[in-house]
Amino acid sequence: MSPLYTTNEALVAAILFFLLLAAAEAGFRLGRRQESTLSEKTKTQVAVIEGSVLAILGLLLAFTISMAVSRFETRKQLVLEEANAIGTSYLRTELVPEPDRSYIANRLREYVNLRVQYIRAGDDVRVLTDANALKRARQEAEHLQEDYWRRAVLQAQKEPNPVTVGLLLQSLNEVIDLDADRWTAFRDHVPWTVVHMDALAALLAAVLVGYALGLARQRNLISVALLSLAVTLSLIVIVDLDRSRQGLITVTQQPILTCNNDYQVSDRAQTSL
Repeated sequence: MSPLYTTNEALVAAILFFLLLAAAEAGFRLGRRQESTLSEKTKTQVAVIEGSVLAILGLLLAFTISMAVSRFETRKQLVLEEANAIGTSYLRTELVPEPDRSYIANRLREYVNLRVQYIRAGDDVRVLTDANALKRARQEAEHLQEDYWRRAVLQAQKEPNPVTVGLLLQSLNEVIDLDADRWTAFRDHVPWTVVHMDALAALLAAVLVGYALGLARQRNLISVALLSLAVTLSLIVIVDLDRSRQGLITVTQQPILTCNNDYQVSDRAQTSL
């Protein structure tokens, strides 16, 4: 897992911001040294190249943000689809007789509880980034899937009318497929080579901006600081979107939490009856 997942975002932002300022200062000093040796025509060409590099940097950042937003929206949509599939499966357990009805329904409740526990574990970064914890959660989910799927298949084999059980099997299969889709989406990040290339391009652009200012022999700290801040915020937003479970921009898990609350209300109602 990339260090960007485990490192505090504020620290990453601060390091990147000061690196950009340092790159601009290095470019400024280099430009001031060479100012007397370059012609006006060359200085004009440097300004044109500076504008081109900044435009390329803007395109790279826009392209990368688009990639991060696309993955973020996919993760968000899969949460809703999974909650709907679990809810549909829970309702369709009414199509099968006892004791299979209660057995499959209880396994689905346990499955949702496992999902809720994993969601709440996301508040602890150490748990979320622990490969063993992720592996255990994945294994427990697969065990429950095999359990309720096997029970539904046994019911289908002895059911004279396969249509009713077939509806349940269809929705259970969708739950299993969506779990695989969510796991894939969780690991599907913007390639870190792209993020690193953006950071490198930003540093090169900062050097060129500082170099152009050095040729003019005029420091402009406000402009350089604002440029560095804008680039830093853009890169941090990309990282934040790609974390999905941490940071300021996270995928809402409310559909799963609502599904779990509905099951608890249903259990209380059955108990009172």
